[in-house]
Amino acid sequence: MFIDRQKIHQFKRELLIYFNPLLEYQWFYLLGIFTTLAILHLKIVATYPIPGEEVTFYALYWCGILFLFWQNRYRENTTTWLAGLCGLGLTILVLIRPLYLWHLDLIFFRIGPIILGLGVGLLSFGFSGLRHYWRLFLLLCLMLLPLGYLNNILDFNLHLSEVTANISAFLLHYLGFEAISQGDIVKLPTGQVEVLYYCTGGLLIFWLLKITLLILVVVFPLTWQQRCGLILSAVGTGFWIGCIRVSMLALIVNNHSLFHYWHSYTGGSIFMAIATITYAFLCSWILPSDYLSPIESLPSVNRNTIQPQRRLFLSATWFGIFIATIFTICTKQLIFASILPEQIALSNWQQIKTKTLSVERSDISNPHKLFFVIAGQEYDYVKKGQKVEVQLLYELDSRGNINPFLQKLSPKLQRDSEKNTKQIKGFGYYTAYTDSKNAYLTACINPRGMSTVNSVQFMRNRYSYDLTWSRLLPWILGKDVLRDDRCIWARLSTPLNGEEVATSLYTVLESVWIDNYNTWQSLFLAKQ
Repeated sequence: MFIDRQKIHQFKRELLIYFNPLLEYQWFYLLGIFTTLAILHLKIVATYPIPGEEVTFYALYWCGILFLFWQNRYRENTTTWLAGLCGLGLTILVLIRPLYLWHLDLIFFRIGPIILGLGVGLLSFGFSGLRHYWRLFLLLCLMLLPLGYLNNILDFNLHLSEVTANISAFLLHYLGFEAISQGDIVKLPTGQVEVLYYCTGGLLIFWLLKITLLILVVVFPLTWQQRCGLILSAVGTGFWIGCIRVSMLALIVNNHSLFHYWHSYTGGSIFMAIATITYAFLCSWILPSDYLSPIESLPSVNRNTIQPQRRLFLSATWFGIFIATIFTICTKQLIFASILPEQIALSNWQQIKTKTLSVERSDISNPHKLFFVIAGQEYDYVKKGQKVEVQLLYELDSRGNINPFLQKLSPKLQRDSEKNTKQIKGFGYYTAYTDSKNAYLTACINPRGMSTVNSVQFMRNRYSYDLTWSRLLPWILGKDVLRDDRCIWARLSTPLNGEEVATSLYTVLESVWIDNYNTWQSLFLAKQ
């Protein structure tokens, strides 16, 4: 196959003819900068495995930001070198941060893109020009707000599970099925299903409300009737499609393969797509199509060519951000490396065995039991015939309130363990319990401070030991996280050996805990 070089040269000439005029305008460079930042941020979100951080949501909001910029690309902006240098400084402070710190520092994961957007905004529009782009920055802030608390409102305050169960049973009864509801349970002669919050339309309502916020900011201005129509459409669409899903799950509850498919994330995604398409049709009816055309009047339009110095400045900035994006996309660095070694020496104990624990992720269907454990290790020790087993689980983005070890216990044993919380002065809190074979001691080893067993104690340590002035400068320079939300869940156990009362065994476990707590805590200092 021969390549016609003449056609290639002709294509190059036509390409240059098309792009050369674009190089003369400032908006071309700014659009490239914003688009590259969007790609960089989406890459960071895509590698962030904490439940609730979805790339689709961020991509939609970035499309809205780029759309608003495109609408106002010819607006005249008065920029100064001071604004440009300030913006460049903020941009560099964000871009120099290693990728793994983005995921260890939830605070910076939220405010980092806002700082970056402010920096690029100052660089692009100057101090005076920011007020003309308030909707663009409002979208950026809304995109990064932790809106997950809306799920708690829908779950606890509105009792959405019970309401969904009642409506779903009514729908089935109306269609001729013998269905009744009792609380959050839908009963049929062929079986019954318990309606949890994540099985309802709560997540669909939450998703559609986020799209509604995007529309309310991008499509401006709107009448109050249109705003109410959009909000009610989002709530109604999500709720009714959630009820339809629960009704279908109740019908196929005995078909395990079908039930598993439609109850899983894949089946839920199909219903989310149906809800989104339905809501899009309602939006097209509520909002006329001409609402997507540029609606802001531009008092002054600047189509003059950009100054050479300004062009060089923007080109260099774009190139730097482009290189940072390519490096982030192509890097092979292991973002979530384990800090648990294969060997840990304990004072006066001989290590006889070690093994890697299988990591079990939390079930997204239960919003009250979410945790993210990335590594686990088990260590066995012996001293004078006494055996002690130490199990460590390394968790990121913890709140210190969901102990993965306790989640595997029976409800009765969980309640008993919660009543047996003790404190060792200078070392913190722990929970002790026994089963038919062993005595156990378990707690969360904090990066700084004493051990904890609940979120109140854990967050008190974060505010007391992490949020200090001495850690502010390293955080700004991208050397450390500001609030370290990691946790090493530890469980020490020793055999009962026929003893009915484990008091003496708890003393042994406490002694091991006191002698080696600082050793385990020092594992947080390991380089990622």
